[in-house]
Amino acid sequence: MYILEIILAFVVGAIVGGFVAIKILPGFLKSIFRDTATDALTEATQEVRGEQDQYEKDIATALKELGTALNTATTTWKTNTESLTNQVGNLIKSHTQWAEALSNPQEQGALAEESLKVMLQTAGFTKDINFKLQKTETTDEGKKVRPDVYVYTPDEGVIIIDSKAPMKLFREAIEMDNEEQKQKKFKKHAKKVLDHAKKLGEKDYTQVVGNKTPDFVIMYMPNVAVYMSAVDQIPDLVEQAAKNRVMICPPALVYAALKTIMLNWQQKKMYENAALIENQAKVIHHRLHTFIDHFKKSAKNLRDANKNYNKSISSWNHNLMPAFRTLEDMGVADKTRELEHLDQIEEEAHDD
Repeated sequence: MYILEIILAFVVGAIVGGFVAIKILPGFLKSIFRDTATDALTEATQEVRGEQDQYEKDIATALKELGTALNTATTTWKTNTESLTNQVGNLIKSHTQWAEALSNPQEQGALAEESLKVMLQTAGFTKDINFKLQKTETTDEGKKVRPDVYVYTPDEGVIIIDSKAPMKLFREAIEMDNEEQKQKKFKKHAKKVLDHAKKLGEKDYTQVVGNKTPDFVIMYMPNVAVYMSAVDQIPDLVEQAAKNRVMICPPALVYAALKTIMLNWQQKKMYENAALIENQAKVIHHRLHTFIDHFKKSAKNLRDANKNYNKSISSWNHNLMPAFRTLEDMGVADKTRELEHLDQIEEEAHDD
């Protein structure tokens, strides 16, 4: 009986539990899943939102740095563009001035003289001491001459330099496209250079009154290309000019000559300084002997004074003071002020 009731209760409980599970469990599970999903979605959303905020900050920082870099690049570009524009403008201006100088004989001469002046100063020469510019002199025949530069040498001589810049024909030659016409123009340019040298030799600057000069004049050509073009067309150009007592020299040769002259000046200065030092040494030596003689006399006088002092002290201690002691003993002198014994100054051994 009891067993049947138990079985019946078990069956009824299973039926009721199954019914409840069928009706309630799906909603319960659905609620649990919904809550779990909601929590997971919330956590994922927060995580994504945190990462998104960080990404946004990183992107904002990168954009800010990119903006700064762009501003810097823009400023640099603007500065470089302005600088380049100015440089191009200056280059165009310089080229224009140079082109004008090439076609203007006066400008050519001024540029040559200025370059020679700069070269002199670079070599160590001092204006109006080692060289003079465009000094007018008179020859033995009474003619006035005025070369560009007088360079003074240590032996009181003078080297005369005259600047020549024959550029017109050279400029016309380099602007030609036809090779044959170009060579003809270069040939005329070389002959023009030689003509300048001959005319310079005819002036005979070496006859300037009162100056010792070499038997030639330096013809300074400030442009190496102009000089080399002339030598290419007339290979013996320098020799032909030398026959007219003119040495045609480009900047390198003139500078070498100037440095040699300056070295001679410096050597002369060294010799003069050596002579002055020798004379000064003799004067000092003589004065030193005089000083030593005075010093010896002073030493002798000091020794004599020391001896006389000691003699006086000895006379005081052995003669005068005993006599005064006798007066003191007789009650004649003031006993509150007794006479003191004086010591002599010892004489040190010395070499005469």
